[in-house]
Amino acid sequence: MVWLFLVLATLGSSWLAGHHSFAGEWTAVFVMLVAYAKARAIMLYFMDLRAAELPWRLSFEAWGLASAAVIIALWLQAANA
Repeated sequence: MVWLFLVLATLGSSWLAGHHSFAGEWTAVFVMLVAYAKARAIMLYFMDLRAAELPWRLSFEAWGLASAAVIIALWLQAANA
């Protein structure tokens, strides 16, 4: 089921990226949130982070959230400049 989510998320974000008028300047934010969800699914299910010790899992979760947050913040700042 995870692979189906990854495929559908990839197709959906590709479609959304090609249709900027659908979400306007928020398109990049939506695509980045989908990318974060995909990265998290890969870390949890294909890298077996679900079974990792709590410090490892928290560090990877924090890294993913921080990366997505920084990219989204920079995008929004650039879009409003």
